[in-house]
Amino acid sequence: MIVLHNLTTKKRAHYSLEESRNSLCPRVSSQVDPPADKLHLRALALFYKKRPVPLSYWLSFHSAVAALSHSSDPLLPSQNCLQSSGASLPIRELKEVLRHDLLGMWALDADTIAFLWKRIQQDRPKVIIECGAGVSTLALAKSIADYESGSETFASLLSFEQDLWVKKGVEKRLEICGLKSVTILHAPISKEGEYQFDENQLREHLGSEKVDWVIVDGPAGPEGCRVSTLPFLARFCRPGARWFLDDSFRDGELRVLNQWNRMHGIVVEGIYPIGKGLGVGIVADPQQVARS
Repeated sequence: MIVLHNLTTKKRAHYSLEESRNSLCPRVSSQVDPPADKLHLRALALFYKKRPVPLSYWLSFHSAVAALSHSSDPLLPSQNCLQSSGASLPIRELKEVLRHDLLGMWALDADTIAFLWKRIQQDRPKVIIECGAGVSTLALAKSIADYESGSETFASLLSFEQDLWVKKGVEKRLEICGLKSVTILHAPISKEGEYQFDENQLREHLGSEKVDWVIVDGPAGPEGCRVSTLPFLARFCRPGARWFLDDSFRDGELRVLNQWNRMHGIVVEGIYPIGKGLGVGIVADPQQVARS
């Protein structure tokens, strides 16, 4: 969810933003990932191919690993494993926009960005809601602009951000890059760390449109603070709308997925073994979620 740096003077601003995020986000393990862990993830990816690995597998695997490691977030890869520059992205269009950005710490990692880029080109969602503005906002906006080019398709991205400083910084980057069709709304958080959405503001923005995609990478806060995000936004989705949850290898997000899995109207398909874990599912029945 991090953004902002181009020249030397801007690098300091970028690091300041990193530091403010660090104070809000759960700390990622600094241990080096054993080779066996990487082989395990690759084996899962090969076995399941383009499908997510079921949540039941991850919950069982987490219980076994946690019993041996006696540490929090035992499934979460280290920062060193995920960290890279935007210049290393395999997608030329994104490489140009994100070449100076640091990926994989509090921002989305390179593999997850590449995955979402390909999935957007495939699904072509018309309305996307993103929770947590930053590098992801630039990547999503560029993805939309790419498939809109030369067609009559019009798509929009609505991003919620808890930090006004981050909001302004991302808006400036979008302007510099000439990326439009993006609106960033400020969503302050409660004492419990959950978004305090303005329902009237959201209805006014969407009008008669229904949401096709929801990407949950916020808020940044205490463990489990994202649990209410999807259930609230689900009422604005079309039936079958797709959702993604980043950081799904963290203990808190695993519990969030388990809670969503028990809710009527929400389907948890599993977790893709990429990056920090990308949870995925659909909003099968928005009205049923709203009633629960």
